[in-house]
Amino acid sequence: MRRMIRNLAVLFPRGVIRWLLRDEFSDTRAAGAVDGTPATPGPGTRTVQDPDGVVSISGGNYVSAGGSTVFAQNIYYPAITRVAGTVLVAIKTSTLTAGRDRIGFHGAESGCAASTFVGFYGSDFSVDAVAAELNVQATPATATGIVAVVLGTAGGYHFCHTSGGWLLIYSNRRDATATLYPCITLDRSLETHGWIRIPAERWLPTPAAFDSFSRADGALGVSEIWGPDNQTVTARVWNNRVGTTLVATTAAQASALVGGIAIATVNTGTVNAITGATLTRAGNEVGVVLRYVNADNYIRAIHDGTNCKLVKRVAAAETDVISAVVALGAGAIRVIPDGTAFRLFLNDAAVGVVSTINDAVLQTGTEQGLFSTNVGNTQDRFLVMARGSNGEYAALNKWSF
Repeated sequence: MRRMIRNLAVLFPRGVIRWLLRDEFSDTRAAGAVDGTPATPGPGTRTVQDPDGVVSISGGNYVSAGGSTVFAQNIYYPAITRVAGTVLVAIKTSTLTAGRDRIGFHGAESGCAASTFVGFYGSDFSVDAVAAELNVQATPATATGIVAVVLGTAGGYHFCHTSGGWLLIYSNRRDATATLYPCITLDRSLETHGWIRIPAERWLPTPAAFDSFSRADGALGVSEIWGPDNQTVTARVWNNRVGTTLVATTAAQASALVGGIAIATVNTGTVNAITGATLTRAGNEVGVVLRYVNADNYIRAIHDGTNCKLVKRVAAAETDVISAVVALGAGAIRVIPDGTAFRLFLNDAAVGVVSTINDAVLQTGTEQGLFSTNVGNTQDRFLVMARGSNGEYAALNKWSF
């Protein structure tokens, strides 16, 4: 037994990374001669869709010389089975000159990545799940760099690396395809990629707070200790800041309003907090709050039956920062802050444009929570994720640098 342990230690020494896929593009392959070649140093075998004969490998890069066929300058690797925590990291080493670029996972070895990916449009990031592409990243804008996609039990988490570290671009749960092909897929673009990797080790980002309110009716108590992908999460104490909000039939529901409002919050210690929940509306306004300081100073994202809005309240005076006529639909609302820049989403679709909230009082609040002006409204699947401004996702470094 001791000899076996020693042998295993030699084969898999502590600190050595084991890979499910690793392609550093350290070989040289002429255009038209990449399909079927081994990843270098491996493991992995390349399957290339290249009807225009424009894909090659040279100078440590996967190179696309453009082409005329839509999303057909593509490289795929052997299928994996979806497991939450599977991490794909890759680097784009040149500016996108035309078309589109997607790095991530696809359900087939043809066409563009469409299950879970990070994409590029010029200097902005986009992410996608199945059908709808989302331009979700305007600041910081970048045309090159390292990106990461982490699979969830459905959908995934999308990251980019900037001079300040790893930022969470977006997360979604829209696709549960079980068999996935890691890939880089290009749409008639002239550009280069330096490597693509999947470590054997699993990792999931830790939410700052999560609550599906799946407990007995009554006081809100504390948020859950398991996240949407069964990762451990710190339990946060709920506080009724205005009025009273309770757990009612596996959802949060205001039971008493003060001044026509009910607000309940948790303190996550995070200012740059991506905050969202699933809303059901009976009347008036329902939504979430973030950067809550006190009853006179906070930001809220709500639906009022006609409009989806981002509203700032400063010294009890309110201003609509974003407002658009959008149907509530499934009611999944989310706010992505980046310092003083804010983006609002409803059902994974952008509402309005990037907007600024730069009031000093709203740059320090670390409480996020629930907002309602009707006792018939409910909120579910409350989720807070750190943007990453304080190094929350530095674990991704070990597979990227």
